[in-house]
Amino acid sequence: MGAMRLIRAYRALFENGPLVRLLAGEFVSSVGDWLYLVALLVVVYERESSAVLLGVVGAARVLPYVVLSVPAGIVADRFDRRIVLLVTDVARGAAMILLAWLVAIDGPLEVIVGLTLVAASFSAFFGPAIGAYLPSLVADEGQLGPANSAWATLDNLAYVIGPAIGGLLIAAGD
Repeated sequence: MGAMRLIRAYRALFENGPLVRLLAGEFVSSVGDWLYLVALLVVVYERESSAVLLGVVGAARVLPYVVLSVPAGIVADRFDRRIVLLVTDVARGAAMILLAWLVAIDGPLEVIVGLTLVAASFSAFFGPAIGAYLPSLVADEGQLGPANSAWATLDNLAYVIGPAIGGLLIAAGD
């Protein structure tokens, strides 16, 4: 009896167009985030051949999440969450385009790393905004658990798929 209710709850999620679009977009975005992290670390290591610098850059990329977590929560509470999601995704997309261009022209590594910190700063605002926005997309409290579960599952799946795609692309070319 409980399993059937659970299946119905997840099936109802697929009938919720705005929720499906948000989760699909977030999944694609998360895959891209993890893919670009692999690419960033490869670029850093190819340019400097320093494992220490590689570790510093990887750790520094997490710093905006720590520093901006409280302001990001305040923004998610006080402003239109859809606008916050849109602005942060557009800003991150622009940063990724600029990063790709900088890598293609062998731009300064310092600028590349700085731009990844800017992208991570926008990402720090995305998480609280999507978490706060999700409840407004479900029909009732019964869908909130499955919606949160679907979001977490897709986010974890992106954590596996993004680096795998990054590795395959690196293996396939220069």
